[in-house]
Amino acid sequence: MTHYRHIQTSDLSATMTASSVALALAPAPAVARVTEQGAGPLPDSTIEVLSSLYHKGQHRLVVEMARHLLDEAPESIFLRNILGETHAILKENEEAVIHYVRLLEIDPHPTESERKAAYLPNVHNNLSIALKELGFLDEAEHHVAEAIALRPGFAVAHNTYGTLLNERADIKGAQNHFLRAIEIDHRDHVPYWNLHSTVNDPEQAQAILELCLEQAPAFQTGVVTLAGMRALAGDPSHYERLMAAGFGHDPVLRSVGWILSLPNRPELHFNRWSVFDRAVGWSDRSRPFYEFGVWMGDSFRYLMQSYRKGFGFDTFEGLPEDWRTVPKGSYSSFGRIPQIRGAQFVAGEFAHTLPQFFARPRAKAALINFDADLYASTLCALSNARPVIDGRTLLVFDEFIVNSDWEKDEYRALEEFCAREGLGYEVLAVSLYTKQMVCRLTGIAEG
Repeated sequence: MTHYRHIQTSDLSATMTASSVALALAPAPAVARVTEQGAGPLPDSTIEVLSSLYHKGQHRLVVEMARHLLDEAPESIFLRNILGETHAILKENEEAVIHYVRLLEIDPHPTESERKAAYLPNVHNNLSIALKELGFLDEAEHHVAEAIALRPGFAVAHNTYGTLLNERADIKGAQNHFLRAIEIDHRDHVPYWNLHSTVNDPEQAQAILELCLEQAPAFQTGVVTLAGMRALAGDPSHYERLMAAGFGHDPVLRSVGWILSLPNRPELHFNRWSVFDRAVGWSDRSRPFYEFGVWMGDSFRYLMQSYRKGFGFDTFEGLPEDWRTVPKGSYSSFGRIPQIRGAQFVAGEFAHTLPQFFARPRAKAALINFDADLYASTLCALSNARPVIDGRTLLVFDEFIVNSDWEKDEYRALEEFCAREGLGYEVLAVSLYTKQMVCRLTGIAEG
């Protein structure tokens, strides 16, 4: 078993509590060491049964059985690893982190020493992915670096490192690791897919996606994205063929259809930081910016480099309600508010904090980043922030297109807000990869 998820996505679903995350990230408490007189490894027959169930996709059953066995063999390298991998597949990243960290701490029974040594590169890589999806980027970088140190030719770990550096706005570093992954295994399409998000030129991005599809012609996300990019560049033939073939339900193609319906063609971007840079360049940087949905503060910190003052709003305890398959409490920073010079953060649910904050006169916004994901939260933010929005304010939406039901979330909130206020909006930039949209409101004074 070598589970890893190495396609970058923003559709996370961490279900966590602050206490258990602290346990996972802090140095693990001392655990009883297994000795030759202590409990031995699991029988081969048990390992075979759990492995078979795992590969058949019976993940809940694997968790149930492995947890039961763990009561009798708490330092089993095999059990800790299969629990880490299975919880990661189930997107239960807190539990995955706990089991991987325990595995790293265990001084194994002599008969499992070779097993642990064989597992270590994958464990460090998988632990890095789980930590990244929980927002702990420093810890994630440490572990993916360990994976590569243990196995320099580990292509998947180089891809993992690339996605991590992309999250940290280190585009050059990300490119280097994606290219290294391709050098090691040019047949894996995933590093090509991620590499296309690091360029700014649409022709370069298309060329990289063509290489991606040479390796995996049936990679549907790549197929529809490339067709959409070609349509946006003026060649709709591939897009039209896919639509005629019954792919009109695909969220990427629905997103492209919406973009094609706009009166003016927006700029096409490929990574979050390029979108932010463009929006910042269009904005009045003498004004402050506002952000709704701060999480760990990575986007806020990046934007803060361009403005003297920023205001951030978040519960810092995760989503206040379920978001499709993403459960309530996901994207939590576990109550920890970022420490960023020039920032003012307001903690609490929007319905409680925003009316009070905007009851006082506030400076007009240069830019507002909407990263609350939920329809209700986004509409609440738009409604309360109306006094600081004028015709010069740039609005950036983080999950506007491409998600499976994107029309029911931030898109719906903006449409309803504009209809109620008698306004329109002009779309200036989009990114299919990061799902962002940048716009200005129309029918509103410039302030």
